[in-house]
Amino acid sequence: MEFDTQRTKRSEDRASAENQEIRSEGPQHPEGSSPRVLEILPRFLDHLRVEDGRNARTLARYQYYVERLVREIGDCPVEAVNGEMVTLYKRRLLDAGLSAATISGMLSCLRTLLRYLRDVRKLQVYDPEKVRRPKIPKREVEYLTSEEVQRFLRAIPIRTVVGLRDRALVEVLCSSGMRISEALSLNRDSIDWEAREANVIGKGSKERKVYFDEGTLDWLVQYLERRWDDQRALFVTTGYEPRRVGAQGTWRRLRRYGRLAGLGKDVYPHMLRHTMATTLLMNGCPIGHIRTLLGHAHLATTCRYYLGRMSDAEAKAAHAKYLSYESDRDQDTDDVLPG
Repeated sequence: MEFDTQRTKRSEDRASAENQEIRSEGPQHPEGSSPRVLEILPRFLDHLRVEDGRNARTLARYQYYVERLVREIGDCPVEAVNGEMVTLYKRRLLDAGLSAATISGMLSCLRTLLRYLRDVRKLQVYDPEKVRRPKIPKREVEYLTSEEVQRFLRAIPIRTVVGLRDRALVEVLCSSGMRISEALSLNRDSIDWEAREANVIGKGSKERKVYFDEGTLDWLVQYLERRWDDQRALFVTTGYEPRRVGAQGTWRRLRRYGRLAGLGKDVYPHMLRHTMATTLLMNGCPIGHIRTLLGHAHLATTCRYYLGRMSDAEAKAAHAKYLSYESDRDQDTDDVLPG
């Protein structure tokens, strides 16, 4: 009996030593009541939904980002997150080959989480302002010229319901400048047909008006007349049980239509939003109006995308059209000057 007791005690001591060794290999966190990252995640997401008005897609993205953070640095107490862990997180994201824009989004999520912990939960956490995001290289805005828009539209086969639906959708995107998620969220009763406008919920759950031209409404009428279902959604799939069209399939179809048109560009939904804004700018629309039509929260966002994006040929044409020092009067300059 004494031998068994000693053997049991030796086993317990060995297990304790092994557990101590395992703990020493991982990061050491301070003892206390600080919640762990995954523990705080549900309340963090609920705060974003209720207080900040973030939509479901943003919440899903933030949940993925936080779970990715835990995979890289471990599910540690939130007050244990420090500069070394943030640097390790950034290094592993870089090693994974992620783009600067994606890494910037993940680090923005981390900063938002730290601000929530500091300002709402009143915890002593790492300063969110010290989380530095990588610089994102400026990308040229991709858009279609007026001639390319016409070629693209003609390439969409309208003999089928699917083609007619896609033609109406493209007309909506080109006319209103909506994001694809906004356009696909429209219902039949969303459109004020007489006023040629609709209310949509954009980024940050902000509501704004979007506008259509008569040609766009004509295509919508043609499409709706071919519908046999009673779905509320404006754009639906075909088949036995129609449902709201998804963005992923729309990307594939627009790319295919672009190839049919021989454009040499991969057309995607947001390119049509850029096309609408760039066309307005080229036709002399004030940048402030473009900002309102696109639903940008800040004018600087619109300027960053669309100012200074003209090609050399377009700049030369604008120089010839707008630059003139000729006086409106027929008098000589000396006659105009006093004395």
